Order: sequence, then structure tokens, then C-alpha cells
Amino acid sequence: MILFLMLSMPLFFFLAGSLPWGDQKALAMPQLVGVFFKGFLLFFPAFIVILITRRIFGFSWSGAWLFISLLLRDQLVPLLAALGCFLIMRGRLDLPIFEEGIFLGVLSFFCGFLSMINLADLIRTWGSWDAYVLFLLPFQRLSAVLFIALAARSFYPWEGRDAVLYGFVVAGVALALSVCGFLFADSRSLWSILLTAVPVAAAVVAFVMKFPRVLRA
Repeated sequence: MILFLMLSMPLFFFLAGSLPWGDQKALAMPQLVGVFFKGFLLFFPAFIVILITRRIFGFSWSGAWLFISLLLRDQLVPLLAALGCFLIMRGRLDLPIFEEGIFLGVLSFFCGFLSMINLADLIRTWGSWDAYVLFLLPFQRLSAVLFIALAARSFYPWEGRDAVLYGFVVAGVALALSVCGFLFADSRSLWSILLTAVPVAAAVVAFVMKFPRVLRA
């Protein structure tokens, strides 16, 4: 049961990278793997910041504070940490400037980073896993990665005001997805499952509309 939590993000990365994007040299799988591992490795210094944030804000199981706690722990802080690392490293990733290359580069980096976030959650909840940790949260993060990667081209080259606006988009995605976690913690599991399926389906539809030629190839 823990395999989905552990492997969903790497498998999603390989699936996306293996689609018939074309013969452009900039889209070669070895480069995407390199970007993936940069995200993977940058998790380690970023995780120190994540732990400090968790220490400062703590966790509450009551009312609105439960929503805020879940928002910070499961979505907002990890996604903004990934974005911060990406913005710091963007000049060294050598991403192509065309739309497919930007999409795949951003997706690869976030998949690498969030693969380690998922493993950290596996360890954090060791012995007390539930459907939220094992399935719903990974699905939510997959949809988050897809949305963030799809939006990346609109804020290229991710500098100044564009970087700030991109950060607001990432925060908005985190805020929307946290509703699902709150409903699960509030014993409304069915609603949580249904609302997890909505962003996943929406992200897939957005991808199909953005890159229809990839699926027709």
C-alpha cells in the first residue's frame, strides 16, 4: 500500500517524459533526469527550512487552525519550498525556451523535489498510515505538479514580478488542495475523495487541451 506514496511521483515523471514530444534535442530524457535529480537533491537543504517552519507553527487539530495546519504542512510550505529552489536554480537548469521544454523542465524539477517530500511523509507517519497519506495526498501533489508546470510558461523567465505572481499561483493551488485534507481530517472522507478527483481530472483535461498533438502522435 505504501508503493503509491513512494513511487507515484517518479513514475509520473517517467510517464510524462516518455510521451512523444518530438525529436528536439532539448527534450532528451537524460537532461530531464538531470533536472529531476537536481530537484531531488535540493530537497535536503530545503527540508531544514520545512522543519523549522513546522516547529514555529506547530500543528492544531481544532477548527480553522486544523485547516491552516494542514495547509502549511502538506501543501503550502512544500510547494513554495520547491518553487524557491527552482527559482534559485533556474539559471543552471538550461531549460529550453519553447513551451514543451519549459513544461517538462518544471515538471521534472517538482517531481524530483516532491518525491522526497512523499518519502518524508512516509517516515513521518510510519505505522499510522491512512488513505489520506497513502493515496489522496500523493494524488493531490500530482495534480499540483501538473498545474504548476502548465502555468510556468506564462511567468517565464520567472524573475521579479513574474516570480512573485508565479508564487501566488502556487499558493493558490496549495490553498485549493488543502480543502481535501481538511475534509478527510474532519471525518468527511467521501467528500475528500470526490474533491481530490476534481483537480486531478481538471489537470489532465488542461494538459490535453494544452498539448493535444502529443496525445495524437
